[in-house]
Amino acid sequence: MLVLLRIIFGGALAAAFALAIQASDRNVAGDVTPGFYLSVCLILGLANAIVWAPWVGEKLAAPLDTMYTGAGSPMPTNTWLRFAHWCAAKGHRRLAVLLAFAEGVRHPDLPGAFIVGLHNAKPGSWLEKIFAREVYRFHNVQNAVHAWEVLRRHGIEPPPHPNKEVNATLLSLMHRHQPESRVLPVPEAPEPPLKRNPRIQLFTDAAKDAAPEPPAAPAEPPEKSPPSAS
Repeated sequence: MLVLLRIIFGGALAAAFALAIQASDRNVAGDVTPGFYLSVCLILGLANAIVWAPWVGEKLAAPLDTMYTGAGSPMPTNTWLRFAHWCAAKGHRRLAVLLAFAEGVRHPDLPGAFIVGLHNAKPGSWLEKIFAREVYRFHNVQNAVHAWEVLRRHGIEPPPHPNKEVNATLLSLMHRHQPESRVLPVPEAPEPPLKRNPRIQLFTDAAKDAAPEPPAAPAEPPEKSPPSAS
């Protein structure tokens, strides 16, 4: 319905603009026809803004919205992808993967089929690696991180992601997942080449006895008793 209204209001606005230009070329004194057509153009412009606002808003918000949402793609509209979602929900994972693979071949620029295939493919299989490669191309952060982990599990080091937000998230994960530093064993110190002669004494008992004793602390003066009253 919105598509039909967009066509009708858009054509009416173009026709009103053309009639306003034609009326303004006549240069007839006191002719209010150009003003009338301009008022009609104003009303049609507001109507076009109402019917076109959802489409424009979706196009402007899609790069930011789909980057952090879990789905990463709008609700599937074709029959194959809907059936793949239904099979995945019912537990028929092999059929869901087969339908997702076929839908990905038909529409390689849409991420929905690859996401379904990645979540339902057998871990460690060839199809899981293929789906992970395709999902990694898109800009959803959650799905890109999942595909990055799958590729690393398959022994593939993915290249840096073209999206800055996704790449920053992956760099933070790489820093967090660094292995802990290994404790290095400390070797025992070798024995000294020269042994100490036990007959050599640095201090004798006489020297210890002759050492001056530390001064005693001064005694506190006795407390004075208060004078008695006579």
